[in-house]
Amino acid sequence: MMHQSHQSHQSHQLQPVPPPTLPAAVPAVAVSDLTVAYREQPVLWDIDLHVPTGVLLAIVGPNGAGKTTLMKAVLGLVKPAAGQVAIFGAPYHQQRQRVGYVPQRGSVDWDFPTSVLDVVMMGRYGALGWFRRPGRNERDLALAALQQVKLEAYAARQISQLSGGQQQRVFLARALVQDADIYLMDEPFQGVDAVTERAIIELLRELRARGKTVVVVHHDLQTVPEYFDWVTLLNVRRIAHGPVAEVFTEANLSRTYGGRTTAMPSR
Repeated sequence: MMHQSHQSHQSHQLQPVPPPTLPAAVPAVAVSDLTVAYREQPVLWDIDLHVPTGVLLAIVGPNGAGKTTLMKAVLGLVKPAAGQVAIFGAPYHQQRQRVGYVPQRGSVDWDFPTSVLDVVMMGRYGALGWFRRPGRNERDLALAALQQVKLEAYAARQISQLSGGQQQRVFLARALVQDADIYLMDEPFQGVDAVTERAIIELLRELRARGKTVVVVHHDLQTVPEYFDWVTLLNVRRIAHGPVAEVFTEANLSRTYGGRTTAMPSR
């Protein structure tokens, strides 16, 4: 009898335990049914997009495709006619501190009288709140970010005295000092010299290696396979989205650019 009860106890212990149901990984950015219109003219139409965490993604498409508008919609800077955007599963206003943004250089008033160091320290305002003055810690973080973009020697300069490439690197430093989880960058390579371009892509790869998500509006098709691991092909509608190796094809580029693409990189 004792033997039987021991056996039944053992058989009870060996019942298979169902595996725990793990939640699906929350995407860094989830765009659902997004439509944006200016004066009733759709600029983005019914966009669905899931950006996984830890990728370096290019948004590519012709002029007027809605690339900058898509970025502004993610940031809550334009109001959609329909659809919604979530960042790590929540609206942007709840996740603001987790997002770093580098706007187009041409959209900034570079004559504003402020120093390079002050611009970079602005990246800490989200963490500080607007009414606390930045202290030594913020200054040290800003100087470290300037070092990362190789501009520490320019900390005291007025931003108007910098070249275009240097100004772009100041904006990158400002985003870096925020220590965000996702970085949105609108044409960071536009109008910069080759040295700055290399410095920027090294920085973006370093961010990805640290598990950050980087989304870049990009115009140079030639460098997409070299610089990025994911790509979104956009022309008002989403044409294709996914790993570069899978979706960056002649057929998809032709659909995106209306058959006018001659910039497909040679294999």
